[in-house]
Amino acid sequence: MGVWFEDVPLGGKVTIGSYTFTEENIIAFAKKYDPQPFHIDKEAAALSPYGGIIASGWQTALVWMKLMIAHRNAAVAVGEVRTQENYVSPGFRDLKWLKPVRPGMTITYTNESIAKRDWKSLPQYGLLEGYNEGIDQDGTLVYSFINRVLIARKPAE
Repeated sequence: MGVWFEDVPLGGKVTIGSYTFTEENIIAFAKKYDPQPFHIDKEAAALSPYGGIIASGWQTALVWMKLMIAHRNAAVAVGEVRTQENYVSPGFRDLKWLKPVRPGMTITYTNESIAKRDWKSLPQYGLLEGYNEGIDQDGTLVYSFINRVLIARKPAE
C-alpha cells in the first residue's frame, strides 16, 4: 500500500470537490483574513470595479486546500495511499485568479499530475507538479495554479 514518487502516474485529472460561495461565507472569511472593502462591505463593493461582493482570492485557494485534504483523507481511509508523512511542499507557482468569484457561484476543483523531476538537494525525494483548476458552474476557469510536492522515493532494497 502507499504511493512513492515512482508510483505516481502523470495525467489523469481528478475532481477533488466542489464548494458554493455565499455572501455570508465570503464576508466572514474576508473579515478575518482579507478585509478589503469589496470583500466585506456591500455598498463599497457596489462602487468598486467588481460591482459587488467577491470572494477573496485567498479564500478560493484555501477552499482548494480543504477539498484536497478531504480527497486525500478519503483515499487514505480506503487504503489507496499512505498518510502524508512522506510529502513535503516547497511551494507553488503560476497562481492565477482569472474571474471574480461571487456569491452563489459553485466552483469545482480539479488536480492533474503534470510533471516529475529530480530534486538535487534532497535526492531521497522527487518533485511532483500538479495543475489545478477551479471551474464555475458555467464551465469558466476562475482559478488555477501549479502545486509542487516533494514525495519520498522508494527505499533501496
